[in-house]
Amino acid sequence: MRLFELADRSGTGDSESDPAALAGVSAGWRVLVGRDRRPIGVRLTVNRGDADAPAPRLREVLDGVLAGLTFETDGEPVFPHGLIVLSPLNLDADQAMSDWRAPRNVLLEFGQGELDDESRLRRTFEIQKQGVRVALRLDQPAAAAPERLSYFQYLVASSRQVLPRTVDPGSFSILTLNDSTHAELDADFAAGVHATAGWPLVAVQRAEPAGLTPAQAAVFELIRLVQADADVGALERVFRGEPLLAYLLLTLANSSAFRRPTPVSSLGHAISLLGYQRLIKWLVLLLAIAGKEQGTAPLVYVAVVRGHLLENLLAAAGCSRSERDDGFVVGTFSLLDAITGQTMSDLLQDIRLPVTITEALLGRSGRYAALLEIARDLEAADPLALVRARAELGVGPAQCNRALLGALAAADSLQSLI
Repeated sequence: MRLFELADRSGTGDSESDPAALAGVSAGWRVLVGRDRRPIGVRLTVNRGDADAPAPRLREVLDGVLAGLTFETDGEPVFPHGLIVLSPLNLDADQAMSDWRAPRNVLLEFGQGELDDESRLRRTFEIQKQGVRVALRLDQPAAAAPERLSYFQYLVASSRQVLPRTVDPGSFSILTLNDSTHAELDADFAAGVHATAGWPLVAVQRAEPAGLTPAQAAVFELIRLVQADADVGALERVFRGEPLLAYLLLTLANSSAFRRPTPVSSLGHAISLLGYQRLIKWLVLLLAIAGKEQGTAPLVYVAVVRGHLLENLLAAAGCSRSERDDGFVVGTFSLLDAITGQTMSDLLQDIRLPVTITEALLGRSGRYAALLEIARDLEAADPLALVRARAELGVGPAQCNRALLGALAAADSLQSLI
């Protein structure tokens, strides 16, 4: 299990490792959610940045994206396991793309213009011959020639309802983009849609307030105890009451991140080995993951990406370890009200978090609130996110894009738990 090892990695602050092409694009992302209402991957847009600057080569941009999504574990490169839909905008596929390759779980999305230009359509087929799966985004579905749609296995549209009646959902894997309510999602999934990009970031409607799960309540109590600097015995008693949390704690203590010659079997020993600063970060992460209700998994995924993104941005800016940990807490907690069905003020009243964190979560003020807005901008593919990242942190476009890619890779590593 790489849960703890990956989430404790430092951010992407090394600008020398950033491919130059990532400085010329503005990235955005949405979680991909399947019919079972669980995350299956991400859709990542890369839009040309400064219109006055020379356009970066698409192949170099895509190679930079794939490199940013790859991390090393025990010296071996690891690429995300979920579906990765890459959607380049305002970047043309030139001859250099003809022999471009990508992992099998990468889906390259092109716009409808590919259907109308013979040379571009031929280039698309050359890319497919390399084993790369290609999707067609229908910007004007009614104008699409049915006979040409048959060349594609994947179709991307704003919703299933806008697709021509001639499109048989059994012949394509259909991805939708603009479902903003749960009712719209339900209708599209019922009509045969394979997955949707994006998810309403609001609480799932419940007949009655759900309240916290026992695991969430236990994690809240542990956070309160750590913040109060309680003794190890008090924390150990709470862990003993939740076997799953105790298991995860011992898994962390025995992971390769610590490389101990003998296994750790005592909860007290594990707590002491981690230390309170590291423990608080993982309790925050576990608090989000502990929500298992239908429809909350996409919210957890987005919250985890936000946590790692804020941590990575602060690392890229050269901030201290404690500041990066605070950013992680803000991002991961930002959707906790929607995940649990409780108000944020109720959730935070019993734990003593730093005022900079509570200001960001409750009042939307302070430095971390500004970083949270950058995270939201990246979810909306807003190019102003790069402007705000430079203004708030002095972080350039390549560093910001790399911070996002690293956060997406970290969230993918937690898929089995989310």
